[in-house]
Amino acid sequence: MSEQRKPRILMISYTSFIQKFYQTLPHEIARQSGWQVQVLVPPYWKELWSRGRKYLEKDYDELYDIVVGKIYFPGNLHLAMFRSHLKFLLKEFQPDLIDMENEVFNLGSWQIARLRNRYSPHSKLVLHASQHQFKTYPPPFSQVEKYVLGNSQAILARNAMAVEVLRRKGYRGRIEIIPHGVNSEAFRPRQLPELCQKLRGTQQWLVGYVGSLVEHKGVHLLIRALKGLNAALLLVGDGAMRERLQQKASESGVPLQIVPSASHEEVAQYMNCMDVFVLPSLTRPNWVEKFGRVLIEAMSSGVPVIGSSCGEIPNVLGNAGLVFPEGDVSALRQKLIALLEDESLRNRLGWAGRRRVLEDYSWKVVAARTLKVYRELLEIPEE
Repeated sequence: MSEQRKPRILMISYTSFIQKFYQTLPHEIARQSGWQVQVLVPPYWKELWSRGRKYLEKDYDELYDIVVGKIYFPGNLHLAMFRSHLKFLLKEFQPDLIDMENEVFNLGSWQIARLRNRYSPHSKLVLHASQHQFKTYPPPFSQVEKYVLGNSQAILARNAMAVEVLRRKGYRGRIEIIPHGVNSEAFRPRQLPELCQKLRGTQQWLVGYVGSLVEHKGVHLLIRALKGLNAALLLVGDGAMRERLQQKASESGVPLQIVPSASHEEVAQYMNCMDVFVLPSLTRPNWVEKFGRVLIEAMSSGVPVIGSSCGEIPNVLGNAGLVFPEGDVSALRQKLIALLEDESLRNRLGWAGRRRVLEDYSWKVVAARTLKVYRELLEIPEE
């Protein structure tokens, strides 16, 4: 790398950087380093659970350049690859480091490793990993995985489970555990009395959940746990269980509102009105909660959180939330009653969650940890 120019970073994402609040990460990378940063994203992504399209929410930032490239198979991370702009960026931008938010067994990771080797072979390649279970794949994904593992200079893992899987697969390169982040300015404690009254209705409290309405998320258990309590339930999301959940709430006498689709700004406002946020996920043979971004969004908003013991939930919450054994409706109900009936406990946990986010999960902190990896790979000393 020439000493006459600033380091060049190419960050690539099919999903996260489409959303404005997640674009805080490249913004912070550019702000904290002063380096040249370009971000490659598709114009939209299809959500698996709704089949709806999430379009790029912001196409300009004063600190870095956003490049929009067309892709194959939007909505399928295993097959998605860029149809345009990727080759051009590698040839013309000549990044010193490429950070691609993708698992090592996906075709898009093979594409970037292959094109890097051809058009920008000096570039360091960083991938991401959150796979929680060891799996062997049929061709061509087995060959893809082997090729990518052999051509990556570092992998940023979301949790310890992913590290174990990578080591079992034989990866001996650098692995750093760097979690998801949250925009702590967008998700912050606020008073929104009119919206909160509208959502709460005649009930004393409002309990909330944000995410897909599918069986393994355990929302049906939350409805059972709320039966007879003076609380309304707000679900922000959609999915196959929507009608079934409405029926269960009606049968249980739990006032329920479902908001099928909401922007991140709207989600932040809804969270500000929740007295308690609950993530009651259930482990399944092929699924476990690998992180739970909504947890840190709620915590950042100053909302006390209850989570099940599924996957990474207890590790994300630490001492800043309450954990119940997954699937245990009685235990969940006890946690709900303890929080709803004790305002001082709600306040204490709410601020503990906010403090934990500012220390561990804000994009500023995540960007600083990410930059440390970049600097060491590029052999650039701390300034």
